[in-house]
Amino acid sequence: MATHRRTRKPSELKPLKLNLSKVFNAEHMQRLNSIALLRRHWHDIVGNMMAERCEPVAIEPQADGSLGLLIAVNHPVIASHIRLLHEEIRKACFKRCKLQGLSKVWTRVQAGAGIREEKKVCIRHDIHCQDLRLLAQSLQDVKDKPLRRLMFQAGAAQLRYYKEV
Repeated sequence: MATHRRTRKPSELKPLKLNLSKVFNAEHMQRLNSIALLRRHWHDIVGNMMAERCEPVAIEPQADGSLGLLIAVNHPVIASHIRLLHEEIRKACFKRCKLQGLSKVWTRVQAGAGIREEKKVCIRHDIHCQDLRLLAQSLQDVKDKPLRRLMFQAGAAQLRYYKEV
């Protein structure tokens, strides 16, 4: 007698937003989307120097129906700077991210706050012959030919990649 095994239907990938919307209400999902958008554009909103020292943490509903933005800062001096620039930050949030109803900006001191800008890795395709010649000369003392070839290939690949500042 042959037994038939039940096979499980393959799972389907669904966007994370759909699953989160089952847990959170629409208003909360909108605030999560807004904070993610703010974090993505934070360097453009406050500038690189400030972005490395502070970051948007939460968007909170206020009693009057408006929204407030909580910003984590890594030093009290940055907090006072944020308080002085709160109107410009509010306007930049609207201009960059279309965040409407933002009326209050407040800060919280938090160690390590800030969004570091990632350095981009670029691939150079134009390696100069002089660079390759110098690399070959530096490897001429390696007697094992396959090892020397691998070291040359690795060195050439390293010349192709560099970090953009």
